[in-house]
Amino acid sequence: MTTAKQSNLISLIVIIGLLIAVITSVVMINLSNQHEGPVIWNSFVYKNGYNSAKYEMETDFTDYESCKAHAQTVSAKYNNAPWQCGSKCRFDSMRQGFECESMVND
Repeated sequence: MTTAKQSNLISLIVIIGLLIAVITSVVMINLSNQHEGPVIWNSFVYKNGYNSAKYEMETDFTDYESCKAHAQTVSAKYNNAPWQCGSKCRFDSMRQGFECESMVND
């Protein structure tokens, strides 16, 4: 009878250990995805319109105003092509393009 209780206790310890490991993994993944640095802006100028895959991108602007000024200058070279500035951008390998948390054009 004591072996059945010991078996249940060992199973319970293993389950609790696995649960702790899963919770720890989820917390660590969430912490690693937090962005704590300064907001970096990227300018996108769509040479052939928004629906084209051709765009000119410039990175590392520290504020929206400098990004906007650069985008408007490049846009003027391409007959006032549409432009946007995006913050917190990253490359999305599934879509083969950049994805930003916010895109602004005003």
